[in-house]
Amino acid sequence: MYDYEICDANRLSLGLLKFSNIRKENMIYVDKTNLIAKIASKRVPVFLSRPRRFGKTLLVNTLSSLFTDGLKYFYGLDIEKKWNDKKYKVVHLDFSSLADKSPLEFKRDFNESIIEEFGMKGIVAKSDEIGIRSPDRVMNDIAKRLDDNSIVLLIDEYDAPLVHNINNPDELMDIMKILNNFYAVVKQYIDAFRFMFITGVTRVSHISIFSVFNNLIDISLDDEFNQLLGFTQNDLEKYYDPYIENAAKILKMSKNDIYQEIKQYYDGFQFSLGEKETVYNPWSLLNFFSNPKKGFFNYWFKYGGISSIIMKYVKINGSFDFFNYKNREILIDEDELSDIYEIDKIPYYLLLYQAGYFTIRVSDGATYLILPNGEVEQSLFKLYLTANNLNPQPELYDKMRKLSHDIDKKDLRSIINTFNCILNEYISSSCNIFEDERSVRDIIYAALTKVSSLQKIKERDIAKGKSDLELITNNTSMIIEFKRTYPNRGPEASLNKAIEQIKENRYGILFSRTRHFYRVAMVISTEKKEILYDFSREVR
Repeated sequence: MYDYEICDANRLSLGLLKFSNIRKENMIYVDKTNLIAKIASKRVPVFLSRPRRFGKTLLVNTLSSLFTDGLKYFYGLDIEKKWNDKKYKVVHLDFSSLADKSPLEFKRDFNESIIEEFGMKGIVAKSDEIGIRSPDRVMNDIAKRLDDNSIVLLIDEYDAPLVHNINNPDELMDIMKILNNFYAVVKQYIDAFRFMFITGVTRVSHISIFSVFNNLIDISLDDEFNQLLGFTQNDLEKYYDPYIENAAKILKMSKNDIYQEIKQYYDGFQFSLGEKETVYNPWSLLNFFSNPKKGFFNYWFKYGGISSIIMKYVKINGSFDFFNYKNREILIDEDELSDIYEIDKIPYYLLLYQAGYFTIRVSDGATYLILPNGEVEQSLFKLYLTANNLNPQPELYDKMRKLSHDIDKKDLRSIINTFNCILNEYISSSCNIFEDERSVRDIIYAALTKVSSLQKIKERDIAKGKSDLELITNNTSMIIEFKRTYPNRGPEASLNKAIEQIKENRYGILFSRTRHFYRVAMVISTEKKEILYDFSREVR
């Protein structure tokens, strides 16, 4: 039998940013070139916003390969039958490498990048340009010697230097001025550019790509390009099904369970209003496939680090309540998604969307921002802990590690005690989550990330409804329904309501023939801010 774990791991393009290397090494490449062809065929500047870890840089490099080498590395891909353009000189400016610079350093290094990139294409700046003139003067000297339609300009992470200086207003304005002058020169010689492609995370006002380039096309919310970055369910099944089988073998789970878990954990991103199909985070999926022994790990947060723009925003505007559902399912006006803001004035929910913590959902004609999946929810949880300086004690982790044993033994008192310890340790004084049982559930769900012996599923879809939370050990499944108290509904009534819902919706019926399971109704006291043991019980 084919050994997927050893042989196929070498075909994962994890961390590779050069398209030609992926193709030369016969690595798996999810073919999006039909969409790439449509983008590259445009004769106007194109802008794309996507969160980190979604493959923007690889996309830029793929475009570079297409314009530099033609179809040399695109054999067997969709674009082969659609592309017949000639080759061009390609200039690639990556602003992520200039993010942590002072304005003086930024000016110097930006100059060097322009001179180096154009110099490699045979267009050499005057010797007195280096280190003396501003980037716009250097660009002007170069651009006036360019033939029409001769250059492809690719700008990756245009907003990286701005995000880095969000809480340094003076330096931010200096860098904005340098960039605006540069883009104004590019606009002046726009006929020299066959194609221009710009990526970033945020849409920042006072940056002239959104004003000077009056013909710029923003495809960030375009239905046609919703699936450009990220993997669809079809992509997953077509290209990576052997890795699903391998993960199932290693984790001793069924193949269907692996598909369900990765969908809950890594899927859910939607980048348009009309196209309903969601996409997976490619970075997280490839990491999972490369080392399934780690289980459903939070790769997005672990290797992307804390979102710097959000932490800088928190420092300027103060913390906001991440786990209040009013701040987690947000009704918005569609125009807000494409609006342009001053970088330190972006509404927090749009900032979370642009950074990848929220995604779009359209329901009954209304547009919402919601959390896309379990991995992002856990990342938001970690962000919440960091922003509020919360450091749970090691003793709590010992309690959480014992949960599998407590679940197998049906030790409801110990389980509820652990849940209450989680709520006590992980909630800031300003957090008011007890007004919504989903928020309580989600804090517990996110905190239990550290318990590798537990499989965690929330809101499992069944014919009659969705269970709140399922905690699954190797032997047992516990299905939990939470109900909070209200001024006009005390603990007893809330308990009866939860029991009624469990019975009516037949939660746990999926397990009745395959494993041990039991169902529990738990009451959350809004007044006492805890789960009540005396009003929580197993439902028979």
